[in-house]
Amino acid sequence: MRILFLSNFFPPARPGGYTQWCHEVAEHLQKRGHTIGVLTSRHEQAKALPDEQNIYRLLHLEGDLIYYRPLHFFTKWKKQHRENLAFLEQIVKDFAPDLLFVWGMWALSRALPALAEQLLPGRVVYYLSDYWPSTQNMHTTYWEAPPNHWYMRFPKGALRFVASQILAHEKHPILRFENAICVSNALKRHLIVAGLPLEHARVIHGGTDVERFKEEGNEHLLDGPLRLLYAGQIAQHKGVHTAIEAIAKLVNGHGNGNVQLTIMGTGHPGYESCLRHMVAAEGLHDVVHFRAPVTREEIPVVLREHSVLIFPSIYEEPLARMTQEAMASALIVIGTTTGGTAEILRDGQNGLTFPAGDSDALAWQIQRLLLEPGLAARLAAAGRQSVLEYFNLERMVNEIETYLQAVAERNALPRLARTVQHSGR
Repeated sequence: MRILFLSNFFPPARPGGYTQWCHEVAEHLQKRGHTIGVLTSRHEQAKALPDEQNIYRLLHLEGDLIYYRPLHFFTKWKKQHRENLAFLEQIVKDFAPDLLFVWGMWALSRALPALAEQLLPGRVVYYLSDYWPSTQNMHTTYWEAPPNHWYMRFPKGALRFVASQILAHEKHPILRFENAICVSNALKRHLIVAGLPLEHARVIHGGTDVERFKEEGNEHLLDGPLRLLYAGQIAQHKGVHTAIEAIAKLVNGHGNGNVQLTIMGTGHPGYESCLRHMVAAEGLHDVVHFRAPVTREEIPVVLREHSVLIFPSIYEEPLARMTQEAMASALIVIGTTTGGTAEILRDGQNGLTFPAGDSDALAWQIQRLLLEPGLAARLAAAGRQSVLEYFNLERMVNEIETYLQAVAERNALPRLARTVQHSGR
């Protein structure tokens, strides 16, 4: 098959969990003999390899990923929007895919997959791994929100009226989602409740390449200070502050200094600054350490340096890739079970859980590992087994390939019939 991926990001740009899944699935399908193309944004284009093949880094994102730029909306947005549609149409013409596989779409317009559905009727497949189909675009979100500062009330109010007139004249495409896969049952339920026609969608859980993660090598870490890790986006909805609050309660409240927490990642500068102030205010400089993100190749090494992954997410996670990688490395995962995480993490069976935002409960679960010597080894073994059986990458790719082949075969028959009919005239 010739498969064209459509995604907001593609590695090495913004290598988050769902971006990595997109890359790994594309890579594995290509190794199986399929011809793969990727149409993605030009975000962090300078990081791309100079010799990459069939990766078209052309699309403009709707706006800045950290701070919204109002003037960009008035001066560049409509032109870039038209260019994006033209890019998609041209690549579809040149690459001539059997299927177009829509992946991440946050910060891109829904007009893109809508156009794809017109250009390739019946041959557009969605892999839904976040909530983009049920959320507002970033322009509407910004202009409907109140200003952050009182002195911006009048200027934003005046510009809001103009922006609302522009947005009102834009078409709001309704996507058919004729062929759709959801990354978790929780995400599928959420999108159906939001009114999307996804009752027929197939659930194919994301998986991890277990060969990259070895369980041997970190048992000795349980003998010294308990080495905890948070790895991921530094953002409010990820609940990193809950982890710092829990450590403060263990160290300052209970006098337990037998823990170390590493916070690894990057994100919103304002939130990261707030976290650093929390650490300073609680006197945790010797206990909590911030670390820059590492490459995908270095992640297994970092995991082997720790014995526990803290996953304190507040929002409804579609499916948490980081928990799978930690489990595959035989780390104990202590996390919330918001969204799809409940389909991976089971309290007392293959990990430990706590309610989102509850730093007392998190502190207690960490304390349990210190007080119950046999618990850690049992949970680590069960966690790795869960990934091996249910959340491995090979299983994910097998199921996706089977689904794509069924869609391609189903749509090849009408095209063949039209060709025969045309040739018989």
